[in-house]
Parts: sequence; structure tokens; C-alpha cells
Amino acid sequence: MEGLKEEIAAIAMRMGIDKVGFASKESLRDAPPSGDMGHILGSARSAVSLAVALDKTAIRAFLSKEDQQAHVEDHRQSYIRLRKAEEAIQKLLVDKGYQAVGHYPNFDYRKDQPFLTLAPFLSHRYVAVAAGIGWLGWSGNLITPEYGATVSLSSVVTSAELEPDALAEGDICENCRLCAATCPSHFISQKDGIIVNIAGRAYAHNKKAHNLRCLATCGGANGMGSPEAKWSTWSYKVLDLPAPEGGDEAFVQSVVEQSKDPANRLLRATLNAERVEMRGWEGFERFWNTVPLTCGSCMLICWPNMKDKQDNYNLLTTSGRVVKTDNGLKVIKG
Repeated sequence: MEGLKEEIAAIAMRMGIDKVGFASKESLRDAPPSGDMGHILGSARSAVSLAVALDKTAIRAFLSKEDQQAHVEDHRQSYIRLRKAEEAIQKLLVDKGYQAVGHYPNFDYRKDQPFLTLAPFLSHRYVAVAAGIGWLGWSGNLITPEYGATVSLSSVVTSAELEPDALAEGDICENCRLCAATCPSHFISQKDGIIVNIAGRAYAHNKKAHNLRCLATCGGANGMGSPEAKWSTWSYKVLDLPAPEGGDEAFVQSVVEQSKDPANRLLRATLNAERVEMRGWEGFERFWNTVPLTCGSCMLICWPNMKDKQDNYNLLTTSGRVVKTDNGLKVIKG
């Protein structure tokens, strides 16, 4: 199947994909349930992992609050490239007599899980690790040796039996924990970790708090860790988010109560996240076009070089706060 792999990789690179790798169903046997390709395709034997790097100039303008839209548009364009590559690879495989399914990135969650578990049918991160694209960092994001965590991911699952690529080597985390320090919702733990097993290798990442913490902040319903914070995301909202030590039950109840405030319409929409059915790439793109990115800092600051990571962290934490005025949104520094 080396010839088929070469054909797939050539298509991916021609269509603007920065990294392509191959994983087998067997290599994800010990991964968490969202690593099971069978949720997407019953006859699955392999998957093609696709990664597109994000523009670093736009990222720094986003972190420093100089420009929100450049990164939003670059991120959107990365998914358009992924979609087109997926469709071309899927067509190639089907034309050769195999079954193949391209799956858009998340926002489609299993309904058989507890409230706001947000378990995807397929984790593109796990597929990417098994395909040698990168490894899991402390944040739980995929980390690549070339681009750090600043990549968009997708996958094509197929009945073709493709030889899996070697796992990626390296570790750029170096216990920096800056991903946790940039999270206003206390979603990423500074010290508590878990182990995820993929392709015979154990990866340690943080023990995350309730998913609603991430969802509320990255969804724009919260922008600061506290009303006294000196910096925010691109959201001016301030929610009372009890620390994780208080337990998930108290936290969720607090957020549900705050969602009743008429000013928190976005938070109410966030609580309905699991009821959303994207119905493929079209639904995903409609969602993307209506909800502007306000956060993602744990991913955006994580570049391969430690000095770059520290510089990114400093840009974010000195960027000021977004506030709402009679004339619209304004960034206040200092």
C-alpha cells in the first residue's frame, strides 16, 4: 500500500496540507473511546491524518489584541483547506474500491454520555498522534515539532489497510505549564495529570476540569478569570467561575444560574452545545461564520521554541481587557 500512501500524501500536499500521516485502527486500540474509528466507519482499518499550520503573525496580533479578525479568517481558511483535501482523498479511495469517510472537526458529540461530556465521535488529536503528526502536550492539545500546537486537524477514515507511520519523537513542553496559566476558566490543571495510551506509548497531560469551563470561555461567554483581572480574551464577559476544587456539581449549578441572566444569552446557547447536530461540513462552516473566535490561548501560545512561548504569554497578559462601551467594544491596557 506504499503506492497508495504516496498518492494520498501527494494530493494532501498539493492542496495546502502541511502535514499528513497514517494511522491504523489497531494503533488506537488502547486509546480513549473517541479514538475508535468504528464510530465513523464500521469497516475502518486506517485513517489519514491532516494538519494545517496557522499563521504566526496573525496569532500574535490576536494575542496582543491588535487584530482579532486576521486570525479568525486564517483559522477559517485552514478548515476550508482541510475540507477540500478530505474530499479529494475520499474520492481517490472510493474510486479505488475502498470505503472512506472524511469527518469534520468536532462540534458533533455523542449523545450517550453524561451532560456536557462533549465526547466526539472521533478525536482528530488521537488519530494525529497515532499517525506520527505529533504528540499530546500538557494542555491535551496535539503538539507538532514544527508548529507546536498551532495547527488545525482533520481525518479521513477508510477501509483500506495503510501502513501506520512511526510515532513522533520529542517534547517541547518542558514543564512550562503556560497553557494552564493562559486559561481564564481554570480548565487546565497546573499539576494534576492523567495518562492516555496510544500506539503502545503513554502520554501524560493535565487532568482537565469540567468541559463547560472551556466551552464557556472559548465560546465567548466568559473572557476573564475574575472581575479584577488585568487581561482578557477577546470577550468582555465576566462569569463567576468557582475554582475546580469546589467540584463539578457546584460549578455547573453556578453556570446554569448565571445563564438565566438575560445578558448571558451566549451562555444559554453554550449549554445547548450537545444538542447541536452539525450535519457535516456545511453545518460546521455555518457555525464558524456566526461565532467569532475569542480565545484558544492554550493552543496559540504554544510554539516549538520556549522563548517564543514566553513572548506569546507576555503579549497576552499585557494585552489589556476588552470592555463594552456605548460605542462598541474597546481594548483598555494597563
